[in-house]
Amino acid sequence: MSHLGPDQPQADIEPQLFELVKRERLARDTQDWHALEDSYWPGARVRVTWFDGPVADFVTASRASVRPGRIGGFHTIDPTRSEIAEDRALVESRGQVLLRPSVDGVECDLTSWCRFVAGLERREGRWRMAFFDNIYVKDRIDPLEPGASVPTDPALVEGARPSYRWLTYTNRKRGIDVPDDLPGDDRRDLVEAFWSDAREWLQRP
Repeated sequence: MSHLGPDQPQADIEPQLFELVKRERLARDTQDWHALEDSYWPGARVRVTWFDGPVADFVTASRASVRPGRIGGFHTIDPTRSEIAEDRALVESRGQVLLRPSVDGVECDLTSWCRFVAGLERREGRWRMAFFDNIYVKDRIDPLEPGASVPTDPALVEGARPSYRWLTYTNRKRGIDVPDDLPGDDRRDLVEAFWSDAREWLQRP
């Protein structure tokens, strides 16, 4: 990755930021754990439905989730806009999380539409990510076999937010608690609070 001086215009910086957030998702999908961790500053925070904590623990948990012979998760990411304030930046991307879970023996495709938001920071001329978050839009789950149906446990679906209902359900099936206060389009108050915090971070000295 190129090292950028503090006097470079936004038009020169933005493509480098967009490249970084795309490489981070590719590293996660291709199990390039070194490149994944190297995309972040030490101590950076990652928050998704199944994990909330420092990036080193995220990498460890991601490695542990790999199952030989099983199709792993895949992300599409389309960086769309940035906000840059000296040595900090926010990048918002359209994206999808594409998973293939097995629900009580029924193989499924789970698609989550979301907006990835990365906070990036430049230190000693290098940009890396300081946090990664999602704003959830909607999701759906479909059985692979025509005519099959997805087994659902009403107790596990109950209370799940519309913006990430099936991510919540499949994680609960795995014994993972999912927060009900993640930013999502069904809770504009949480989205507004998220952006308020993110822009406060952006402007912080």
